This record gives sequence, structure tokens and C-alpha cells, in this order.
Amino acid sequence: MSKNNITDLTKAFQNFTGIIEKFQKTHIILKDKIEMLTDQLEKKNKELENQISEVDNIKNFLNHILENVYSGVLVIDNIGNISVFNQAAEEITGFKKENVIGKNYLKIFEGLKRNKTPLFTLTTGKESFHRQKNISIIDGTEKKIEFSTKVIKDKNGHVLGVVETFSDISELKKLQERITHIETLAALGEMAASVAHEIRNPLGGIGGFAGLLDRQLPKADPRRKFVKPIIEGVTRLNNIVMNLLSYTRPQKLMLNEVSLHDSMDEIIDFFTISLSNFDKNVIIKKEYYHKEIKVKIDPQLFQQVVTNILKNAFDAIKIEGTIEIKTSINVPLMMNDVLDEDEMEELLRLFSSVDIEISDTGKGIPQEILPKLFNPFFTTKDDGNGLGLAICKKIVQLHKGDILVKSQKDVGTTFTISLPLYDNYEEKNTNS
Repeated sequence: MSKNNITDLTKAFQNFTGIIEKFQKTHIILKDKIEMLTDQLEKKNKELENQISEVDNIKNFLNHILENVYSGVLVIDNIGNISVFNQAAEEITGFKKENVIGKNYLKIFEGLKRNKTPLFTLTTGKESFHRQKNISIIDGTEKKIEFSTKVIKDKNGHVLGVVETFSDISELKKLQERITHIETLAALGEMAASVAHEIRNPLGGIGGFAGLLDRQLPKADPRRKFVKPIIEGVTRLNNIVMNLLSYTRPQKLMLNEVSLHDSMDEIIDFFTISLSNFDKNVIIKKEYYHKEIKVKIDPQLFQQVVTNILKNAFDAIKIEGTIEIKTSINVPLMMNDVLDEDEMEELLRLFSSVDIEISDTGKGIPQEILPKLFNPFFTTKDDGNGLGLAICKKIVQLHKGDILVKSQKDVGTTFTISLPLYDNYEEKNTNS
């Protein structure tokens, strides 16, 4: 090999060595950069994981809030399909979430006017605030709800859908109607009481003159037959006026502690005597609580209540049947669970109530009439004045009790009188 070739080879080797050194330096630099980028990537991954975890936590938190709010919440997307349906919405409507998600709003809530749906807000942009509508729920009945709608937009202002919040106000509407009804009845009661006072004097005069005519006309006088209907009519009108005044005027209870069963026996015996003039076969049965029950009542007013209900039961029976009277004690469930018999005796009068059930096997009362039964002037009898049961309810409520009725057509009716059983009743009644 020539000297020149060796020189060239030496230079080439030196160049190669230089290149190798450069590659090694470059490799070290690249390795450091890769390690740096790897560290940065790991940090970014951790940040991203934390962000995803935070988003999931926020999402779960919001879902938890959504599922536990009292109001129903549903969301429709920009084509009108339901995308959110919370638990309150399920409870109010009866529809299950899995059966409504992804379906068009109007396919679930049929028959609604479009301007009372979130679809109207979606297409027009007009939002609703505290409006009312009736919706058909899963069992086919209607519910009155109050609703509001709001457009949902992204950060760029694009419409994503509409959220509707709603709440069930059916019971509230019934309560409002009931209050209005009570106020109307109160006004009518005041007016009726005023009219009754004005009627009593001329009515007394008519009755007096009719009685005078009846006494003065000879028994054989044919005109006497015209006097008798006048006297009967005046008597009936006077009874209506007295009942009306009894219902409208404030009453004060004359409370006495008595044996409930002894009082019931006296009332039933007195009532049974009055049945002798009727051609009916009615059996009266008694099933009393196994122990004596002491109650504080106004005996005279209590007799009026029981007698009125017994008379209604008797009238409901056509030819033959049964009237059954039961007494029982209502004890709070927790007392049954934790108290023995001796302890219960001590606390019975403080926390319990007595129920008096009067049941008949008569014709029953139509269900649509039951809610009106205790309204003044409502009656199903041709000769009734509609004040008997209204007065009964007033008297029972004065005793801090309640009176309820259940009935089934052609089976019979049960009236239940509930009275409190506490020793300090008189003090509570005075201070209430």
C-alpha cells in the first residue's frame, strides 16, 4: 500500500471518528430531549387524568343534584327528543327514564298544545316561566303541573336544546279550591244566619195563628184540613231555622268525663224506642272494646251526633238489615312495638284515640257524592235540609276529633267518629 493511500485512509478514519463522536453527542442530546418530552408527556397525562376525574366528579355531582331535586327536570335536544329525565320527573309522571330517553317529547306527552311544550321554546326561542298545564301521566289520568322552559346554548351561542322544569300542583289546586269553597260556605252561612233571624218572628206569628185557628174551628169543620198542612209546614221550617242557627252560631262544649259504652247504650236504647212506629226489620248489633273507655264529651251534643248517624243508617235500609256499632282504640304503632301492656295503659289516654264505627247494610252512597256529604245544605233526601251531617262534623271537630265515611253501593255505609283520649283535653280545648 502506498504512502498516499495510508494517508487517505488515516484521514478517512479520523473523519469517521469525528462523525461517530458527533452522532454520539447528537444521540445524547436527543436522548435528553426524549426524556424531557417523556416527562412533559407524563405530566400532561396526569393533568389530563386529573381533569377527566374532575369532570367525572362534577358530572356525578350534577347528576346527583339532578336526581335529588324536588322538581321534575327533562331536557330535549335540538330535534325534540328527550335526553334527560330525572327521578322527580319519573315520580310525577309515572314514566320510567329508560322508556322516554331518545323519544320525541310529543310521543310521550300526547295531546298538549305546542305552545305549552319545550318544543315551542326550541322553535321560537320564547321561554316560559311558571305557567300551568295538564299532562296525561302513565295511568291515563291528568295532573296539573307548573312548568318553566329555558333554552340551552353552547359557548358560541348555538342552541343545544331546551330544559323544562315542572312540579305537581294537583294537591295545591285542590286545596285552593277547598279554601275557596269553605270561604263561600262561610259567607253563605253568615247570610243564612241573618235570614234565619229575620224569618223566625213572622214564622212564629204564622204558627201561632195557625194553632189558634186549629183550636177555634169545630172538629167537623172541613176547613180544618187546610190548617194542618200549615202547622206541619211551619214546624218543618222552624226546624230548618233552628238547625241553621245551631250550625252557624258559636257553640261551647259542656264537657263531662263519662263511660263511652254506657253513653252509647243510652243513646241506642233511646233510638230503638223511636223505631217502633216503622215497619222495618232492623237488627242493631254492638261490638265494644274489651275494656272500659272514659272520654270527655258534651253528652247532649254527642247524643245528637250518634242519633243523626243512626237515623241515616236506618233510613238507608229498605226493609230489613243490620246496624252494627263498634268501638276500638287507635294506638300509635311505635307504642305497640316498644311498650308492654302496663306502660301502654299509662300512656294510652295521652297519645291514642277512640274510634266509633256505625255501619249499615243499606243501599250505600255513590262515590261521587261522598266528598259533598258534610257540606251544609247538601242532601239526598226529599225531605232533608242538608244540615244534619254538617252539624255532626262541626260538633265532632269541636271535640278535637274527626268524622269519616266509607260506602259501597248496594253493600252499605260506615261512619267513623274519632275522638282524642287525653286527660288534659279540657285545657287544650280551651286554649286552642
